[in-house]
Amino acid sequence: MKTLFKERKELILGALEEFLLRKETKELLSLPWEKELPEKLLSFTAGGKCLRGNLVLLGFEAAGGDLGKAPSLCKAAAAIELFQSGILMHDDVIDGDALRRGKSATHVEFADFLKAKDISHPEKTGESMAVCLGDIALMLTFALLNETERPLDILRRVNIYWGCEFAKVGAAEMEDTYLSGAQELPTVERILSLYRGKTAGYTFALPLLTGAMLGGAEEKLLERLREYALALGVLFQVKDDELGIYGEAEKLGKPIGSDIRENKKTIFWQKLMGSASQEEFAELKGIFGNPAPSREMVERVRYLLEEKGIRSEVAKLSEELALKARKALEGLDCPRREILLQLVEMSLERKA
Repeated sequence: MKTLFKERKELILGALEEFLLRKETKELLSLPWEKELPEKLLSFTAGGKCLRGNLVLLGFEAAGGDLGKAPSLCKAAAAIELFQSGILMHDDVIDGDALRRGKSATHVEFADFLKAKDISHPEKTGESMAVCLGDIALMLTFALLNETERPLDILRRVNIYWGCEFAKVGAAEMEDTYLSGAQELPTVERILSLYRGKTAGYTFALPLLTGAMLGGAEEKLLERLREYALALGVLFQVKDDELGIYGEAEKLGKPIGSDIRENKKTIFWQKLMGSASQEEFAELKGIFGNPAPSREMVERVRYLLEEKGIRSEVAKLSEELALKARKALEGLDCPRREILLQLVEMSLERKA
């Protein structure tokens, strides 16, 4: 699976490079002060794993499609990766993260560029420019998607699907931002609903179903793939929450404890705050939301999670989600089924 994904990442990035670096695109984005915006978008996207793009191609094959006869499917795969780049640029500004994939986040790069030119308010202006570059990526997404050579009625369906699902991502981001500052204790179901809207639907269901739609899949197959992808996506986010507390910054490419700093209402936060004594609750209120949580604070959170059995409890939830994803594929006779099952195991075991 890893070998296949790596090979196809090159195909996806090749399609993106052809689109972004063609004469028309470069002329469109050529500005007096900065003539490398297409290159910035390409470089940023190349730093990711291209998971979503690979899922587009897997979904197409699951529906019986032959990529050898439909090379333009790589454009749809590249389009979702371009959208991901735009969303991440926005996320880094919203969350105040200075690192992305082990490098300076886009708004930090812009700020450094502006400082060298002695521009006033470089940090704020850098954030604004990163948001604008993210907007450019989001708009170009649909231009690239529509270069996919499929029947117009299918492309129309995919365009409508993308528009609606991307709107859900925005709504889920608003919910995430609201909960980060809220004093209330959200229910587990509310948090899982957020995960389905922000991660599961967009990261797994959207690309997988897009590929299947482009391959002419019937509704029965689409429903099974949707059930699989939503369970897998929630599992992926739960694991992401765990890595945000227990992972290694070098492997993740971002600082450990960022969820603590931002007071993210993760499943770990919900269970920890819900089981804390009055004294622990007061202590944790001073840790979560702290603009610069110390290593000792992170270790204290880890200790309490272990002491209260919360990490084991969440691990059990992860196994249940993995089982649900596997069951959705039971008896399904479709190409690439084994790779879809491998994705479940990868999500359970991943370290970054």
